[in-house]
Formats: sequence, C-alpha cells, structure tokens
Amino acid sequence: MNETVSDTRHSPLNGRDFIDQRIADPQHPVVLFSLSWCSFCRAAKQLLAQIGVKHEVFELDQGVFLEPAVQQQVRTRLAEITGSGTLPQLFVGGENLGGYTDVAAAMRNGQLARVLQRHGISTSLPTPP
Repeated sequence: MNETVSDTRHSPLNGRDFIDQRIADPQHPVVLFSLSWCSFCRAAKQLLAQIGVKHEVFELDQGVFLEPAVQQQVRTRLAEITGSGTLPQLFVGGENLGGYTDVAAAMRNGQLARVLQRHGISTSLPTPP
C-alpha cells in the first residue's frame, strides 16, 4: 500500500502552520487533503494508488481536525493557497494540482506524470515526451 494516513489526534495543532508544513515536507512530497466520506476524495486516493504513487493523506473530518478552531484554520488556509474551498486537494512538491477532476485531467494529458517526474517521484504512468 502506498498510502499513509497520518494520525494527528494527540498533537496540539495550529491549522495554518500545519498546512504549510505538510505541503513543504520533503519527506512526504505527495500530500492529499481529504474527507473520509467524500466520493471525489475516495476517487483521488484510488487514482494515486492505481498509478503507484506513495502519498500521505490527511482526513480533515477526523481526529484533531474536528476541533472547530482547527477545522476553520485548516480549511481557510487551504482555500487561500488553492483558491478553492473544495476537497480533495493534491499537492506534489509544494505545488497544488487541484481536486480530483483536475488531477484526473492532468493524468490524461500527461501533466501529472511530468510534475511527478520533475519532483523525482516514481509512478507507473508512462513518461511523457
């Protein structure tokens, strides 16, 4: 399995700092912010698993993210960075690739493979020209 679901239940959390740190973490360059019940989020996780990309998932409707202040900070920061209030949101090497529809389109047109390759991330996608 190439998915890591991170557990932040026991750590004090500033939502804004958390988002910035996770996006910039060189140890986990592929990060998906998700909701456990969301069909588009599940589809994004399946897509990443299908192409063999190791990724870290943060379910924003579980654990410490249920605290109202943290939830607001996290969602506000993601919206500031992405220009969108929707989930999922995928980041590769600090670069936002958007939600599921955007990522699926990027996979079809070769952009996803190029971004992953640029960041040295292995995948089963064919290398684009």
